[in-house]
Amino acid sequence: MVSVSSGRRAESGEALLRRMAARRRRDNVVVVVLAILAVFGGGHAIVDAFSQPPSGPSENSTVSLIGRSQLVESFAQEFIVRYLSAAAGQQDRILEFVGGAPQATLPTTGRQVVDPIVVYVSREAASGGVDVWSVTVSIRIVRKTSAIADDSRQCYQVAVAVIEGRLRALSLPAVVEPPSHGPDLALDYRATCAADTPLAQVAAGFLQALLTGTGDIARYTTPNSGIATLRPAPFTSVETTMVNADNSSCGASGSTARILVSVNPKLDGTGTPTLTYPLAMILAAGQWQVRSVDSVPALKLPLTAGSMQSPGGAAAPSTSATSKSPVSAAQVPQATQN
Repeated sequence: MVSVSSGRRAESGEALLRRMAARRRRDNVVVVVLAILAVFGGGHAIVDAFSQPPSGPSENSTVSLIGRSQLVESFAQEFIVRYLSAAAGQQDRILEFVGGAPQATLPTTGRQVVDPIVVYVSREAASGGVDVWSVTVSIRIVRKTSAIADDSRQCYQVAVAVIEGRLRALSLPAVVEPPSHGPDLALDYRATCAADTPLAQVAAGFLQALLTGTGDIARYTTPNSGIATLRPAPFTSVETTMVNADNSSCGASGSTARILVSVNPKLDGTGTPTLTYPLAMILAAGQWQVRSVDSVPALKLPLTAGSMQSPGGAAAPSTSATSKSPVSAAQVPQATQN
């Protein structure tokens, strides 16, 4: 009995020593890891290593942010229109918007400001119950000095603070450069289809039924497309002028296709501007059918931007910096999520 008891105590002591040695090894590993984090990332790295990743914005916070954005846009539009249309002695008209109103020099006669449009808004800072926004508003100023009306637009930028739901401009507006026009993105259509090709025939019949109400639209669409004739019909006739497709055979082969259709619609014999429709099509039971009217044309992937175009339609001339190594297209990087 004694020898058995002594053996058990010896075995328990050895197991305890092994556990203690293993714990020391784990502790040493933890110390080494913390030391590395401290050297390369500082204290924040140590805290981040043991903390949960921050949660994304909640639905309520997103809705609240959109609401404040709309509130700021409305305020900025009203302020800029009121300010630009004010005349000398009318500083009180803008005093409710900005504290610098008494120092503003106003023209003898107020200008007629019309058609305000918010073209850009961003939240620049936030702290506690205070948000600071930057808003750019595009407006038209009616000029009476010329017999020809000037319909050009100007952009004005103003900073707006939202303090616990109350709004105030931080300064008077400034004229800024309007948003610039960018290059064209490359579309993914490789063939131009003649009027007698399968894709062009189905597209012409589909758009005729969609836009004029003549013909059976179900003949041209898949059963589950959910596409219905527009009511009331916006046009009385439609002429298809061009069909571009990613299907190089224009429907003679293959089972799917994306096409871009250009049409010249008319209303009671009077022409209207050309329209284009991106369509997704599928071959079912030997018949091409429209599966959907897409919201954007088919884009070449990866997204590729072409050369800048001048207002006349020709490519803009190369600058001296680019003339040595001309670039016809530039890839647009993939979008990333913050």
